Amino acid sequence: MNPHSNEKNSRKLANLLLVVVGILYPFIVYFGSDHVSPPLFGLILGALWLVRAPALVHQPGGRWMLGITLAYCAVLAFGGHEHLLRWYPSLICGLLLAAFALSLVFGPPIIERVARMMEPDLPQAAVPYTRKVTWVWAVFFAINGTCSALLAAWGPLSWWTFYNGVIAYVAMGTLFAVEWVCRQRMRRRLRNTPMNTAAGRLASHPWVAAAAGGNAGNQVPGIVVALTPSGRMALSRHGRAGIISELGQHAAGDDALATPMAWRFVDALPEAARIDLLLQAPLPRIAQVLSERVEAGTHVLDLVLPLDLACFAEHFPEAPVLPGVLQIAWAIEFAASRFGTTPTCRGMDQLKFQRLLRPGDRVSLALRHDKERGRLHFAYRVGDALCSSAHLRVDTAPGVIHAR
Repeated sequence: MNPHSNEKNSRKLANLLLVVVGILYPFIVYFGSDHVSPPLFGLILGALWLVRAPALVHQPGGRWMLGITLAYCAVLAFGGHEHLLRWYPSLICGLLLAAFALSLVFGPPIIERVARMMEPDLPQAAVPYTRKVTWVWAVFFAINGTCSALLAAWGPLSWWTFYNGVIAYVAMGTLFAVEWVCRQRMRRRLRNTPMNTAAGRLASHPWVAAAAGGNAGNQVPGIVVALTPSGRMALSRHGRAGIISELGQHAAGDDALATPMAWRFVDALPEAARIDLLLQAPLPRIAQVLSERVEAGTHVLDLVLPLDLACFAEHFPEAPVLPGVLQIAWAIEFAASRFGTTPTCRGMDQLKFQRLLRPGDRVSLALRHDKERGRLHFAYRVGDALCSSAHLRVDTAPGVIHAR
């Protein structure tokens, strides 16, 4: 077997044992001080630190940390008093405090080093955050070490055990959790910075009333744009592809990273908390119902065609109009939920298309069902102008009973 592999495994085991001993140390002292002498404690701790020595000597500050801990273990091993066992947690806190504080003075801060190990391309904007976190941990070790030392000097053994074995770890876990939440928020800010910059640039464009950057999922940067009347006209004239080409160049400026990869166009921006949800949602495939009323047996639906209607992007990217087949399909779909008709038709008569329907149009859809003849009449209008109409032959869905 490879001797280097055995040595590496031994070091890993020693590191694990040292961590376990460190965590359980207060309880080991509390329950074992009557059975295990301080010299034996010192020999065991010293052996574990010696196994770690080859790795520590190559780390910043590792040599003096190793020297101090071995000196403490030596004092324990050669006649140390039992009361000296209580000072080990304070010693570790003091060493960590020194390591964190010195890294702040001579740099780079310890948290920055750890962050660069996980993210080699750590953004420069994140460096000040790592320095602040290093300060927070330095303060924590100072407070924790002081409390442990006061209890070691004057507190009962039970109090010292409870603090170092429970309270200290609860405080440390809480600090980890709070820092994790803050780190996620910081990451979101850094991720959204290019899009926020792009949104700021777009605000000066005559087609844009307002814009907000966000995350479209899978780290895809996106932007939501509220269009001005001239912007909506540009969308109707040039289509989604044309307006994205124009606004994309304006948003990026000289920074290619500020080019949005996902776009949503709206009449008004949603609240900030819904920007990411909007960017991650699929494009709408049906008109939005604003209101509905019944007039002499005719259902009248007031609709608005979303600027982001999927068919505008998929089928007519450069000249968006609502396809006639969708107008028919919507009429059948809306009728099915109101009259109990089937979601298909057997034929159609008097089909007329007289006006194009474009992004953002507000449309009224009139639906009238003749149950006796099995016919559905629909008509789309913009204001008083008729856009399309037809008589569809439809059946009543099985199981639907109409009141007479």
